[in-house]
Amino acid sequence: MFYSIKAKIITLFSLVMISFTALLLVTIFINERENILNLELKKSSEISNMHANLLSQEFAQYIAMLEMQSDDSSLKKNDPDKIKQILKRLMKVGNSNFVNAIYVDQNLNLVDALGNKNKVTNPLFMKNEQWKNKPYNITVPVNTLFEKIPVIIVAVPVLNDQDKWQGTLAVAVPLKTIIDKLSSIKLANGSYAWLADSNDLVVAHPDPSIVMNNRLSTTENPNFPGFYKIARQTKLQNNGYGHYYDTQLQESKIVTFSKIKYLPGWNLFVTTQEVEIFRGIYSIVYSVLTISIILMIVFLFIISQLSNKVTGPIVRLTKDVKASVTAKSNFIRIIHSKDEIGALSKAFSRSLQKIHHHTTQLEEIVRERTQEISSKNNLLSEQNNKLEVLVSKDSLTNLYNRRAFSALVEKELSRAKRHHVSIALAVLDLDHFKNINDKYGHDTGDKVLCRIASELTTSMRKEDLICRWGGEEFVVLLSASTSEKVYEHMEDMRERVAAMDFSPASQVTFSAGMSTYREGESFTEWFKRADKALYQAKDNGRNQIVKG
Repeated sequence: MFYSIKAKIITLFSLVMISFTALLLVTIFINERENILNLELKKSSEISNMHANLLSQEFAQYIAMLEMQSDDSSLKKNDPDKIKQILKRLMKVGNSNFVNAIYVDQNLNLVDALGNKNKVTNPLFMKNEQWKNKPYNITVPVNTLFEKIPVIIVAVPVLNDQDKWQGTLAVAVPLKTIIDKLSSIKLANGSYAWLADSNDLVVAHPDPSIVMNNRLSTTENPNFPGFYKIARQTKLQNNGYGHYYDTQLQESKIVTFSKIKYLPGWNLFVTTQEVEIFRGIYSIVYSVLTISIILMIVFLFIISQLSNKVTGPIVRLTKDVKASVTAKSNFIRIIHSKDEIGALSKAFSRSLQKIHHHTTQLEEIVRERTQEISSKNNLLSEQNNKLEVLVSKDSLTNLYNRRAFSALVEKELSRAKRHHVSIALAVLDLDHFKNINDKYGHDTGDKVLCRIASELTTSMRKEDLICRWGGEEFVVLLSASTSEKVYEHMEDMRERVAAMDFSPASQVTFSAGMSTYREGESFTEWFKRADKALYQAKDNGRNQIVKG
């Protein structure tokens, strides 16, 4: 039967169809495989970058906590009780993320939150050169004298008024805390996150036997061929990806990595089994291939019996299939016949729809991850805003600035109302301060302001609030005090200041107005009464205190 032209044409057409179908499957597989791989790499890269940022922000918060406490004047005065309070406060605000808090003074005497004391020689706590132009230091995991588990030391310098090193404030973050945070990362099946420090030592991994035992190698490892290329990328790039083969598990794996901003040299990796990425498309292709082979065999047996009735549907099917490949369309017109051609068209339609559905699902996952990243970034932004609020001190005198004082006054007023206690406000202004600046220079004026601030801080109680309101003007809030006691206290303060030596400047005095809070009035009204009393004191000849 193969001697006729019709038979030869039909046979040749059948062979072409078989070849075309095979090529179609291969093309679809290659195209979708590449798309899925790119989507997975993009998703994995975004996830590793997102969690690297989260981990970086975690350490940024630790550093911010330490920097806030390092400005405490108690550290610079080396007051043991105050230092112990600061260390305990760090442990409390650390929310169980710290196993210890440490302070080392300029003589390398160490004290921690647990009451331990020791003399240290570790390079981390060495003097000036260690901290030159360096706002913080984070170690690789170490075993310390007082902690029996590996910890990461996060430290900031304590500087004196000449910006010279006089101590170190640090916290110990247990390595287990970082491992737990990585374990909580939600990843797809066959994926896991792990961490390597600046010495390329693996410090967090789902396999405990690898932690603190394995290092990244930039040379070929026969157990993990191809991984050395990824290790080399980490030396040159902030993020990247690569492939390697695990000979022990006999698996191909894809790895993405991202640098961690506040942990220089550290890398967060996300490893994914390649088979998990393509499991869905493999299943679809195998199903399509099986159905296609069966239908093609049947088609070969009956093709010699068909004529133009069969040729038309085949041509239409061929055009639709080609269009689906070139235009990436998931639509194939269904041939409504009860033979193999109809079944083949339906099979192709279902298969392409499944592939399209799988691709859509992956794109949806990427969108969800992107939204999650955006949500996390918003949360981090809110936390950074809260940290900025805490920066509430005047840079010259280290007293509260006006914004912080205004917020604290409202709290003190609420407390005074609840407990029915008296509360008083004093507004101080240095007499003829402009003459000091004009005659002796602003440096001398700044020193006068600092000495006045220091004298106010020393003479006032811990619960009193002191603020540099602006220029040479100070505001003091004295809680649980009667008008008479406040007046006596401020009068004593005025006499002490008048007797102080401010060389090269001549005698420095201040005028003050004070007022006791009246129930029902606002802070602005209360402040105006004290401010009015201040102007009365100036009009009366200065260097005196007037009640408002």
